[in-house]
Order: sequence, then structure tokens, then C-alpha cells
Amino acid sequence: MEKMKESKWLYILLSFVAAFFLWLTVGSENGQEEINIIRNIPVVYTNIDALEERGLMISEGAEQTLDLEIKATRSVALKLMEKGAVSAVVDVSKVTSAGSYTTGYQLNTPNSVVQSSFSIVGSMQNISYTVARRSDREVEIRGLFNGEVADGFQLGEFSITPGSITISGEEANVNKVDHAQVVITRDDEPLSATYTGTMPFQLIGFDGQVLDMDALHLTANVDTVDVTLPVVKLKEIPLTVDILDGGGAAQDDVDIEISPRTITVSGDESALDSVEKIVLGQVDLQKVFTQDSLTFPIDVGTELENVSGVSEATVTVKIRGLTTRTLEVDDIQFINVPDGYTAEAVTLSIQVQVRGREDAVSAVIPSQLRAVADLKDAGRGSQTVPVKVYLDGSSDVGVVGTDYKIVVNVKRA
Repeated sequence: MEKMKESKWLYILLSFVAAFFLWLTVGSENGQEEINIIRNIPVVYTNIDALEERGLMISEGAEQTLDLEIKATRSVALKLMEKGAVSAVVDVSKVTSAGSYTTGYQLNTPNSVVQSSFSIVGSMQNISYTVARRSDREVEIRGLFNGEVADGFQLGEFSITPGSITISGEEANVNKVDHAQVVITRDDEPLSATYTGTMPFQLIGFDGQVLDMDALHLTANVDTVDVTLPVVKLKEIPLTVDILDGGGAAQDDVDIEISPRTITVSGDESALDSVEKIVLGQVDLQKVFTQDSLTFPIDVGTELENVSGVSEATVTVKIRGLTTRTLEVDDIQFINVPDGYTAEAVTLSIQVQVRGREDAVSAVIPSQLRAVADLKDAGRGSQTVPVKVYLDGSSDVGVVGTDYKIVVNVKRA
């Protein structure tokens, strides 16, 4: 029984095929015309460039098809019913303003089919379409990261090339766009390395929602953009200063407090691994009398970024365990006196502080001190000039301060 059923369907199929070819043969031979329907004929618009020159575009009806009932022989009908053989051509060269239009069309047929070999049954339907004002606008491209960053790492700022795109379309739809956006999503594991890639983008409206470019008939001058999302390592690094011994004080004689003590920086892992501390600058102990607070800028260089938000550090220096004594210096000397001139000290003595261990400071006498004025760049006449004070014969005591001055009169010899 099963074999009989299969044979029955086979015979039916063969009979149908035979009848079809017989229909073709008979129709072709006797030239009998029949009515057929050509379906899904595409509508093609010509002279679109004329619309664009006028700032116009087809906003609705740009992609449409129609069905056409014809009367022709079977052979002609088969040629016309081949996919893409027939198109309906609409000329828009005379459209000069936005609006709704309903016009006729010209039927474009294959070269092998002459217009007289078939006829249209009934009246040809018109083509309706809408023309709108065309607009071009440049919008910014922004980046969005959806995911997590690995511990000890931080996201940098998106770098997108190009940074903006030009969108085109119906003016009302173009004006719905706020910006374009690329989205990097990381669901599988936290991001621990810089991401780079070429990505598509979305258009975002003023309400923050994604816009459907196809539905709004919007186009862009590019399809993808190059995206870089830096991922850098974080590290907490201590701040420090270099201590210059002077004024009878050494590093062991001072307490140093730095605020903040550390900062957090970000950067490439290889660059961070070689940084163990950040030196703010130098503290010259000769310039510190008892206690001083100094402000230093925090410079992390070009390869690292300071992510702590603190740009300056305060360094408090306090001298401990040393004795200070004030002595009068009257031994004033001059060097580099201009040729043909003499120098005469108007200031006969200055008060100078010395510092060191108590016993060593007590042993210093005024005659060990001398003030030297360098007149290389001095002018002529009475003037104030700096002096450098030297303490001879003692290595355990030093002169505190560097801002010593005297008045000198430089005159012709």
C-alpha cells in the first residue's frame, strides 16, 4: 500500500510537469495571449541628484513595489516575470519643494521584449511618495563601558577616531539625534588590559534612548570608528624629599612630615614597576632656623598620571637637639671689585646665627666668622648687596640662613 501511494504522487508530479511544458509549447506555437500578473516590480527613481542639489530627499516611498496585470503570450510573459526584468521608473527632476507627490511612471522592460508584444490590463496605478527637506549634521561620538575592571586597575578615557560623524536624512529625524555612541561590553571577566578595535556605533536621542537608523532613514558618512579604551594599573607611591645638610644640621637632626604621605598614580604596568618613590625636591637645612613648612608641586612625570587629585604636598621640617647662638660679624671682605674702583663697607657688622651641638657652639668665637661680598655684578655708588658668611675652624657648627646683606659704597679709586 505504501509503495502504491508513493507511485501515485510521482505520477501526479510527472503529469503536472508534462502539462506545464505542453502549455508552454502550445501557447508559444499558436501565439495565444493570456492574462498574467507580474509581481513585486521595483520602483526606481531617477535624477535623485537633482533633489540632493535642492536639499531634498525622498523620505517615504523610496523603496516600494507594485504588481502589474498584463496580457501577452506565454513566452513574453515568462520573460517579463523573471526577477528584476521589469522596473517602474519615476523621474523626480521637476520636484522643487518638500511635499507629497503622486505621479505616473515609465515601464522599463528587457531589450528582448518590445512594448507592443504585451498590453496592460486596466489602468496603470500611480506612484505615491513623500519628499522632505534633507539635513546634514555633525554629532559627537562618545564611549560607554559596560562591565567591571580588574582590581588594581583603572579605566582611562575613550579615544575614538573620528571623534564625530556626519548624519544625513530628513531634517526632523536628524534633529532627534543628540550624539553617537560606541559600547564596550565585558560580561565574561573583568577588564585588565587596554581595549582597541574597530566598532559600529549607535545613534542616541535626547532622551537617552537608542534610535533606529533604518526606521528613521538616517545615514552616516562612516559605518565604523576606531576605539581605544586605556586600562592602566594603580599604585600607591610614597612622597619624599632630599635633605641637604647645612647650618650645622644633618638629616639625623630633623623631623620630616609630608602631607599627603602617599599618592595614587596610574600608568603602564612596566612604568609603574620601576617607581618606588616620588622625590618632591630638596630641603636645604641651612635655610631652616627652627621649623619651617615648605610647599612642593607633585610631579609624576609624563608616563604616569596622578589620580589622587592632589597637586601639591606640604613638607614640615623641625630641627631637634641642636643649639643656636647669635654672633656679631665685623670681618667684612670684598671680592671681584671692578677695576679702577674701591669698595667701602657702610654696614660695619651683621648679626649671624650659628648652630650645632651645645658644646661646639659655645666654643665658637666671633673672629672665626667672616662675611664676603661678591661685587662682580654690583653697580656704582651706595647699594645693598648679599654676603656669604663663612665659619672657619669648626666642622661641627654651621651658619644658619643665607639671606645676609650689607650696604656698600662702590666708588672710583
